[in-house]
Amino acid sequence: MSHIQYMDELVKEYLLFRGFSQALKAFENDLKAEKEKGFRVDKIVDQLMQYVYSYDLGSLRELWSHLDTRMFSRLDIHFVPGIKKLENALLKMYLVNAIVNNRHDRIQDFFIKMAPVLQGHAEWKEWFALPFVKNPEDNPAYSIHFSRHWQDTMLISLHNCIATIFQCMPLPTLLAIDEDANRLKRIQEQNDLLRQRLSESTRVESLADINSGYTPQQLPIMDDFYIIAQECHLLESPKTLRNLIKNIGGGSSPILSKKLQTGVKVQLDPEVSVAKGTNSKGRLNSLSKSEVVSKRSISCDSRLTRKRDSSVDTERKSKDKIETNYVVLNQEEYVEHKTSIIQCKSNTSGSCVATGDADGIIKVWIPTPSPKTLATFATTVVNSNKAVTSLDWISKNERYFIHGDNHGSIELNDTRDCKTIWKIKHEGSRILKLLCNPVESNFIVSLSDANEGKILLYDVKTTKIERNLPMEQNLTALCSTFNHNGQLLITGLSNGNILIHDLRRNEIIDNFNCYSNPVIDVELVNDFTKICALSEGGKLSQRSLNHTSEVLWESEVKIEKNSVRGKLFTFNQSGSSMLLCTYRGGNIYEIPPRTPGKVLELGGHKGTLCCDWSNTSASGICITGGAEGKARVSTLLAP
Repeated sequence: MSHIQYMDELVKEYLLFRGFSQALKAFENDLKAEKEKGFRVDKIVDQLMQYVYSYDLGSLRELWSHLDTRMFSRLDIHFVPGIKKLENALLKMYLVNAIVNNRHDRIQDFFIKMAPVLQGHAEWKEWFALPFVKNPEDNPAYSIHFSRHWQDTMLISLHNCIATIFQCMPLPTLLAIDEDANRLKRIQEQNDLLRQRLSESTRVESLADINSGYTPQQLPIMDDFYIIAQECHLLESPKTLRNLIKNIGGGSSPILSKKLQTGVKVQLDPEVSVAKGTNSKGRLNSLSKSEVVSKRSISCDSRLTRKRDSSVDTERKSKDKIETNYVVLNQEEYVEHKTSIIQCKSNTSGSCVATGDADGIIKVWIPTPSPKTLATFATTVVNSNKAVTSLDWISKNERYFIHGDNHGSIELNDTRDCKTIWKIKHEGSRILKLLCNPVESNFIVSLSDANEGKILLYDVKTTKIERNLPMEQNLTALCSTFNHNGQLLITGLSNGNILIHDLRRNEIIDNFNCYSNPVIDVELVNDFTKICALSEGGKLSQRSLNHTSEVLWESEVKIEKNSVRGKLFTFNQSGSSMLLCTYRGGNIYEIPPRTPGKVLELGGHKGTLCCDWSNTSASGICITGGAEGKARVSTLLAP
């Protein structure tokens, strides 16, 4: 992160060059007020300690809360206890500093403000007695925190923790330019070195050929064996290689034999046969070079013809075989649900999965190395037939997710504390789709109220409706997806049309017919220029986002007939493959579809209702939820 300051100066220079004076002023103001201190770890630690030494508890908690929101909350869940220990250690250092300087007023103020937060934590049980203990530095419960060694160790741990997080944070494209340029430079240098070595090797071989009297017009002795290696698939058939070695050892020539292994007869030249039979003095009558070349060319042509014919036969025989570009490294099952799994969704990092079933039960669990439950959320209404109809993670904070059900309830859940933060109720409605904005702190809600459908934009923090998106009456929005910057919303409707909303202007910029049946799932391909949509009748097609009337490809698929479904298809990171829900489990297909287009069958279900594909590492993780109540985790190795 040391080059961030340099990049800030480049941005200032660019804004000044473009004449964006207001933007430059706002940028400089934001830089002055930023809490990351240019991602300088020493500056952040110094700021925290300054708040400790100045007894500014409010600023200390505000800065730590900012770091928790920006960085700590994005870590894997097993890092949470370590982060919590650092926070407690920082607060204890605040108290120790107040005691050393006899600021009992600050100690009283600390426990008044922090009591609601710290009470109930076993680690703080003895610390509530601190204001009433004389000479706490001699008390065994507190003495270690007064030592210089403990304080130095705590600061080093805090510094190392923040530095490690900064090093592992994904960088924006602008900051990665310098690194990419250096990588390309190294690759270019390696290519130049290899090219130089190849040139020197070629020069040495040419000199050796000249010294040995070999000229380009002469045919090398091993040329026939090179042709054999092309004709016989030695690597594919070790038996052929053994036969070739046997023929060489027995003195018979594979080239001059009367019958090849393929069963095709070869007519030898009469002059060669006569010369071989009458060579009593160990000398062969030589042919002219032009005759040898012409005969060898004819032999090569015949071999190539046979090779093409055999390739056609092989392709015809393997037409129905499944290609295996992906390799399944591991498959496991998560069996904690008792009814059909309707929703499954991985968080951004792929470390956790949330699955919801037809009984309203939501499980948050770790998919690898073996499935393990972290939290369970359940409805309090007994025998209510309350099914989870939609689920999504908050984009900027993997700690929270929202879900909706068929009774019109929307809830924000905290996976760390296993509790519900807030709840919104739409009486008499059914939640069809919830989707979090990838950039802004809002989400869209698609619901059906009697025969009327609505698309609402909610603010996550205030739980207030920002706007009601325009839509034709007597229609319902069954599926939606955002583009990369959260400004466009693509929605599939019950009449087979697809709407494209511009959220900045709150208007419909396109409305086109895609199918005669309802559109039950829609997705943008990973380059965000193509729309892929699935109809209730099983038609899957792709269109250009700029030319929606143009169908790029269309295919028929078999999907599970069910009134409640989750995500039925999704793409890998590059958009070259698709994971699709089928009767027997998830299938992976190449994009665009071709014959044969199926790459891999994941299996494991008797009706698949939802799927998700996490591509956060080289080993992609595919998760499918089935009607029998099992979630199947397939760890794949990409081709």
